[in-house]
Amino acid sequence: MMLKDERFQGLFVPHVTPFLPSGAVDIASLERLTRHFAAIPEVAGLVSCARIGEGPVLRPEEKREVYRISGDAAREAGKVHIAAIAPQSTDEAIAIVRDLEHLPVDAAMIFPPLLFAWGKVGGELKRRFFEDVACACKLPVVLFQIPVASYLYDPETVCRIARLENVVAYKEASFNIDLFTETMQRLAAEGSGMAVLTGNDRFVAESYGLGASGALIGVSNLATARWGAIDSAGRAGDQLAALRVQTELAELKELVFAEPIVEAVARIKIILRHEGLIASATVRRPQIGVTAEEEKDLLASYGRALENAARASASGRS
Repeated sequence: MMLKDERFQGLFVPHVTPFLPSGAVDIASLERLTRHFAAIPEVAGLVSCARIGEGPVLRPEEKREVYRISGDAAREAGKVHIAAIAPQSTDEAIAIVRDLEHLPVDAAMIFPPLLFAWGKVGGELKRRFFEDVACACKLPVVLFQIPVASYLYDPETVCRIARLENVVAYKEASFNIDLFTETMQRLAAEGSGMAVLTGNDRFVAESYGLGASGALIGVSNLATARWGAIDSAGRAGDQLAALRVQTELAELKELVFAEPIVEAVARIKIILRHEGLIASATVRRPQIGVTAEEEKDLLASYGRALENAARASASGRS
């Protein structure tokens, strides 16, 4: 099936936003990190200021700087840059997207406004929101399904939004394989050209068999090339290879997204600091990070997870 925009397929990394111990954005670490990810062959693009990037706690001027740095890194490497935004009204969304059009940004990924979860909200209100934004702006739009039941887009609404010419991709992160399957079937029946990027790290490999054209997953901040291997195998139709790599990475995924899941960003940052990619593992409140003891255990577990994944990979090739 022909996609509306062929650029929106493959592995997209929603990178963290490094902070100095003072709490300010660490520009040097951000430049180093984004260039690192953009240089990885398996990476199709970068995503800035998403949940993993702590977008909800960044000030507007900070977000603009992060968008610029991430976008410059992506452009230099010939990769795509998606900027995540979280507007609360149609007018705010249009204003932000129009501003993004002046930055190195290829698409705006829109978090659903709070109003979408206020009681029983029909599909028409949601469709109209995206129609108004898409009609008022030139920048391509990415729909974002977050794993919160009250915000979920039902398959019919997804299909209606997908008909909008400017909506080029959909990050589906419901963590509900039945909903994902039904949505993919409905989109296929319509012949939709909207790319679907799975955000479901529990069933990344399976997503390709259901029609996904890429992945946009926070855990890909770590072992990035291996998550890229799942994407490459999945898009090539090699489901067994994709599943094998996914199994290799299962321990790492569980390590990062252990409860409380809200501290996943802190865990990722600790490992990235350990790997020399960022200078500090500082996170912003209300996140509180992990204790020194938890950090020690995390790094030890991470080392074992990498060793186990390497052994599984070697065994799979033998």
